[in-house]
Amino acid sequence: MHPDIQRYYSDVRRVAFSKPIPHVSAQCPDTISFYLATKDLVLESGWHWLGYLYNLPWADANIWRFANLCVRAERRLPGLGIRYINELAHLGGPERDEPRYEQMLQLFAEVFAIDRVLVMPWGDEAQFYFEPRGENGLRPEFRVVDKDDAYNFEVKSPSLLAHQRLRAAASVQLPVRITKEFTTSVQMKNPGALLPRDNPIKDFLVSADAKFSGFPRNSGANILVIVWDDFIYEPIGSLLSDFAGLLTNNSFHRLGGEAVIFENVDAVICVRHMNVFQEALAERPLPDDRTDMFDLSHNPFTPNVFIPTPWGNACPQFILESFGALMHNDKRLQTIAEYRIPEYIFYV
Repeated sequence: MHPDIQRYYSDVRRVAFSKPIPHVSAQCPDTISFYLATKDLVLESGWHWLGYLYNLPWADANIWRFANLCVRAERRLPGLGIRYINELAHLGGPERDEPRYEQMLQLFAEVFAIDRVLVMPWGDEAQFYFEPRGENGLRPEFRVVDKDDAYNFEVKSPSLLAHQRLRAAASVQLPVRITKEFTTSVQMKNPGALLPRDNPIKDFLVSADAKFSGFPRNSGANILVIVWDDFIYEPIGSLLSDFAGLLTNNSFHRLGGEAVIFENVDAVICVRHMNVFQEALAERPLPDDRTDMFDLSHNPFTPNVFIPTPWGNACPQFILESFGALMHNDKRLQTIAEYRIPEYIFYV
């Protein structure tokens, strides 16, 4: 294990973990060491959004699970788990600084997504790379080379706090672009109408496409993972709306009058998980029978969504299964409101 962790294997505080408690076991020496290392780094960083949880006399289930995922990352790719805990600690500083809170959520989204990649059934000789450098100098989040197949993953999550507040206050929402005339008509009667949150999705696609382009286009796949909150119709509509979806011929992102094609992106996975992190950090009950904030939903009505691009390589089923995702056109999703693409929403 990493030298920065070694001293924690003889830390006297380990005795507190010897008694059986639901999510902590003395049979997890590496996790205990990572937990204690993270605790020290966070509490030494000044005011931190997790300061209260790390000051508790017991180990909170959610940050204990963070330590556990750091261990798994470290074992697969030495240095990655250490990077995670250092990034978390560096978010200490000004009291209640919201940008740092959002950066923390984005870090958790990255840890969650990469862990879902790590637990996929790769071959024994699979090689893992964190932020590998492409021929163009750009670095996607993660790369797995499994025999003749190569899979690149880019993880994106937007800053949602301001949008969530606007959404909560809005009486009308326009989730997707339709026509300027339609938007103007709605805004005339509802000046505070919430407009589509599709520009971040476009930026995510542009960035991922550029990063993936630095690697040979062989067998395998390039996958963009977008971590959103429960209002999952927002990214789905941004991608697939018949009016202006970014993966359709009517895309609002155009060049020379033609829809821009993100030829290096084979699929997008939309993950409804940001609210899970927020609920966990507020010490509220987690939705969908989760045991901790990194757990997949156990509710068949809240799956994640897999969207292949019209031009992309096919992806193996185990990628969908690891993310708890259904194909976007799966019949099971058609009866669930959050997965349908509305033209507008009136809140009452």
